[in-house]
Amino acid sequence: MTATPSTRPRRPAAEGDYTARHLSVLEGLEAVRKRPGMYIGSTDGRGLMHCLWEIIDNSVDEALAEQAGRIEVTLHADGSVEVHDDGRGIPVDVEPKTGLSGVEVVFTKAHAGGKFGGGSYAASGGLHGVGASVVNALSSRLDVHVERGGRVHSMSFRRGEPGVFDDPVAGPSPDAPFRPFVDGSECWSPGGRSAGSPAPGSATGPTVRCSCARRRSPTTSLVTRARQTSYLVPGLRLVVRDERGVAGTPGEHGPHEEVFVHDGGIGEYVEFLATDPAVTDVWRLQGTGHFRETVPVLDAQGHMSPTEVERECTVDVALRWGTGYDTQPALVREHHRHAQGRHARRRVRGGPAEDVPQAGRGERPTAQGGQRQAWRRTT
Repeated sequence: MTATPSTRPRRPAAEGDYTARHLSVLEGLEAVRKRPGMYIGSTDGRGLMHCLWEIIDNSVDEALAEQAGRIEVTLHADGSVEVHDDGRGIPVDVEPKTGLSGVEVVFTKAHAGGKFGGGSYAASGGLHGVGASVVNALSSRLDVHVERGGRVHSMSFRRGEPGVFDDPVAGPSPDAPFRPFVDGSECWSPGGRSAGSPAPGSATGPTVRCSCARRRSPTTSLVTRARQTSYLVPGLRLVVRDERGVAGTPGEHGPHEEVFVHDGGIGEYVEFLATDPAVTDVWRLQGTGHFRETVPVLDAQGHMSPTEVERECTVDVALRWGTGYDTQPALVREHHRHAQGRHARRRVRGGPAEDVPQAGRGERPTAQGGQRQAWRRTT
């Protein structure tokens, strides 16, 4: 078959108008700052929430690994957000391949973290090895305090670059003068003491405070997601504290705190979702199995090598038959998927479509024999 030549006119190419010098190579976190939407989905309020939950998800992963039981999220009056958990804390010793502290590796190196080898986390969510560094690159200021081994270690960043802020007496501010490290970076201790000052009692865990944008974090979506996560991780205590005093919110007249903890897991979640009269009790189906797969694993030399590992798959299903009909969004690994998903769904099933009456604006359609179902798979 002979190809038909194109009749589209072409502009004569000048010598040297497209060469290798016209190619751009973005190093490190520069690509994140240049095209943030590729990493957090958008640059509006939804993207801001994505940044916030990338940090919270790291704490949730500690809870899934049974290393943490409490996560505190604080919305400060200056627009910054602080996340603290009582987990193991980010490693502060020197990573041998880079020569940097574990804190700096996690927050400045893309594709770095404890979720590649399969030894530290059996299940995790978020942008594996990317989330913390992406949030750091997009933050006008990010402070990390790690309580680990009976001592406190701290580090500050501006747009992903480590350094020191000269804060005023009033307190920390993203607008404070910033001095980047020149010859080498280091973890320091609050109050100007030597690195690794004593921590109060036997407390452990990281505290991350970041200023991602001047706009305020949407409280409603944060509280909704926190409540959802508390159902999906039984026993986890999630505390959301609003200190901004924003008009029209529960905290407009002073700090407002909401606590979410549900020991019943998705069984309680089904009861929360189902507002229609129940026909049956909540049914719970649970099971565990094992399988093997070959995945890239980070070895001692810092190389990704194909390795066969054994995985555990846990299935937990809760369902209840009711009289209503509704559809709920999908969840995968304790995370809401806006685009739904084929491999993990939570939805309500009702009768045939013709049996569902058309509802007016603001009304919920109902049908006889609706089933409220929630299930999750963890691998």
